[in-house]
Amino acid sequence: VDIQSLEKHFSAIADLESVEISATALHLIARAADGSVRDGLSLLDQAISHAGGAVSESEVRNMLGLADRAQSFILLEALMAGDVAGGLKIFERMFVEGADPLAVLEDLLEVVHWLTRVKVVPSVLNNPAVPEIERTRGEEIGVKLSMPALSRAWLMLLKGLGEVRQAPSARQATDMVLIRLAYTATLPTPEEALKLIEK
Repeated sequence: VDIQSLEKHFSAIADLESVEISATALHLIARAADGSVRDGLSLLDQAISHAGGAVSESEVRNMLGLADRAQSFILLEALMAGDVAGGLKIFERMFVEGADPLAVLEDLLEVVHWLTRVKVVPSVLNNPAVPEIERTRGEEIGVKLSMPALSRAWLMLLKGLGEVRQAPSARQATDMVLIRLAYTATLPTPEEALKLIEK
């Protein structure tokens, strides 16, 4: 079952239970369910019992061991600036605070996807359903990054995700993915390299 269908299904259940749940919290539960309605219902039930009323994004993030979205933006910004040491320090802090390494990479992928959408369709920033952090940071960081740089980051993170899933130590593998991303972030794209050669 795809994420959007799960979100609608869980939203309907939350309505029946008279539970207020944010759209982002629903999205996180649907993503964590990985296509399974039963797993998603179990997570939704867990979130509702933890929250005791309204279910917020931060509560679901804590429950699932996910990084704070603001931290993901800060981490990506450091990596895309080629700040290897700074990026690793931010990841270390996220890990110590309980963030799952795999979830950190998934979150970075979502941030890169969001920044790419902002670049292609800037009007998405005006959508009232978009959380404030994504609107402000999307605008700030989006202007600094080129489309080729975002595309390269997406491919590297996607490849890294597969590596981390198979690695004996998810934390060490994530370190290596982040180091690789930071080192290549400031390298010229093939198009830029060609222009430099032609000069």
